[in-house]
Amino acid sequence: MKKFWQYFFYALLILALVFFQLGLVNTLPYGFNRINLILLTLVILLFFFNSRTTLGIMIAAGFLLDVFSFNFFGIYMLTLAATVLLADFLLVNFFTNRSTYSFLALTFLATLFYNFCLYFLIYLTRFLEDRVFFMFVGSFWLGLLIELGWSLGVILLFFAVMNLTTNRLRPVFLDKR
Repeated sequence: MKKFWQYFFYALLILALVFFQLGLVNTLPYGFNRINLILLTLVILLFFFNSRTTLGIMIAAGFLLDVFSFNFFGIYMLTLAATVLLADFLLVNFFTNRSTYSFLALTFLATLFYNFCLYFLIYLTRFLEDRVFFMFVGSFWLGLLIELGWSLGVILLFFAVMNLTTNRLRPVFLDKR
């Protein structure tokens, strides 16, 4: 019965996240609409929980994003999967400590990778319509810069709140004896 409530909570989390992202955040004025709640939530879940739980949530969130998107079906699921796998690889192999810096670096790299993959796949599906490559457009770089700013700011705020509530993420210094 405990597993049922755990999956029920995950399903509610995913539904609330996707509908909040699509229904509220994406309708905000330019700059504020660049907050990517789903990617931030996946990075936070990957940082605090295991990759198996994060991949399950990613598949469900990617599926819902693909259903409600006008892009090629599977583009969000594929991009989120690649991003979560890369972030998990980086977290296991390079960012071994759970510090603010590793959390910010992981968020920075995941946001960069997600945006480049997403816009590249969208470009591939519309390469006959789009005459210019997305990396040569100034609005791509401005949007990426705004999204990176929001992502790092939200993660820094989240990490600060977590440090106030738990001792799990505080640095441990060894005493010299």
